Amino acid sequence: MASEHPKGNQECKSDEHTKHLCYFVSYGYHVDNPEEYKDLVEEPRYKCEFCGRTAHLEESLCMPIKL
Repeated sequence: MASEHPKGNQECKSDEHTKHLCYFVSYGYHVDNPEEYKDLVEEPRYKCEFCGRTAHLEESLCMPIKL
């Protein structure tokens, strides 16, 4: 449920929210693990309708749409 997500998109209904980029960024993952983060966003194929972030895998986003 959305209320269980302490960071990022509070409206995300996914049980997998802790695997989404907005959640990672809210905890500084992109700063602490730049190479791993880069792997997630390289060659983007999807964009999040909520935050506008792009990712290679749709599973990395709350509301993915294909680019």
